[in-house]
Amino acid sequence: MSASVSQQKACSAFPVPKITLLSAALFSFTVASGAQAADCAAALNDVNSHIPKLQSSVSNEAKGGQQDFSATTSSNYSKKIYDAFEALNKNASQASALTNQAYDLSKNSGVMSEGQVQTKMPPQVTISMANAVQLAEAAAKESNTKLDLAQLRCDQNTEDAALGAYLNQASSATQTTYRDTKREACKVVHVLAELQDARQKLNDIRQNGYPIFHLHVQDKKTFANQYKRTVQMKVDLRMYPTYPSTVDVKGSDQTILLGQVNGINLSYNSYFKWSDDNWTKLNLFQKIMGDTKRDDYQCLPPAISLGSASVELCIKLDNFTDNSLTVHAQGKFRYHSDTHSIALGSKDVPAPFGYLAKVSDMKEKKMQDLQSKLAKRLLSLLGVHSELLDKASHWKNSCS
Repeated sequence: MSASVSQQKACSAFPVPKITLLSAALFSFTVASGAQAADCAAALNDVNSHIPKLQSSVSNEAKGGQQDFSATTSSNYSKKIYDAFEALNKNASQASALTNQAYDLSKNSGVMSEGQVQTKMPPQVTISMANAVQLAEAAAKESNTKLDLAQLRCDQNTEDAALGAYLNQASSATQTTYRDTKREACKVVHVLAELQDARQKLNDIRQNGYPIFHLHVQDKKTFANQYKRTVQMKVDLRMYPTYPSTVDVKGSDQTILLGQVNGINLSYNSYFKWSDDNWTKLNLFQKIMGDTKRDDYQCLPPAISLGSASVELCIKLDNFTDNSLTVHAQGKFRYHSDTHSIALGSKDVPAPFGYLAKVSDMKEKKMQDLQSKLAKRLLSLLGVHSELLDKASHWKNSCS
């Protein structure tokens, strides 16, 4: 007789009561339900405890980023940058609403035609949160750091499905904590993006500079009471963040400007014509605004020879602010121990000099190193945020 048949007969001889079978099933179900409930509770606790961990990480990296900014520039300049950002975004409670301001220099840069003067400020543009994400990722790529900011969803008000489900059932206090933590993290994204935006603009105007004016003047002068000569001058004045290597530059590159207008390097091409002689060109030459006296003209060496005459360019800069500058330029011609000048007159030129100083700073290695530091801080907090997403996913699976 087979074991199976024998077992069936035994069961027939001694039948198991139905109540016993039902109790065993209920016991098995209760054990399973209890284990699942315990796992669900543990998973929920993991998510709950990870929210303050993320908050702490974001706080540390954001504070560290501002300290990096201060150490690279100065505490006053760093405070100015961060305060301006907060003032601009005082009504933006959600990370997705954060913005920043910049200038579109492309419409005002390049080589000017003779006779042109810069007459208006370049248009302002808004750096949205979506733009900032793209700029920040580009900055990280340049420093060989891979940032995937999609998981942080800075430009969205919705979250990952599991994290969103968790927040929907969480207390209003927890929801507020996460919202504010996310805003602080995405603020770091914007700070990094602003540096990258300035760096890109630096490269855009590196070749041709930011033009101020390109003007021409001529007059007939009498030297030593007997020699009548026609004298002419052209001045092509520009601001260069840094110089192309093909240009013969006298002097060293400017130091970090920190938005200070009186440290900007102005460059000029000047051309002079004496009587019927050919035009003589003086190559692009660096001049620091802070070295130019405000109350008088400063003649910029060298004086150049024009046949038997000589000439030098003299410039006075005054009334300069972050947004404008008054330029006075004249050429001093010397012949037979007599000197006469021709002048371009006073030109009030609107330009975002404070912003151009910020752009110019991005040629400095330490500013590029600052980009790399901020990118690494973002990478660190993204790691903690990724852990939160994993915890939320486990909770959702355990409790569904």
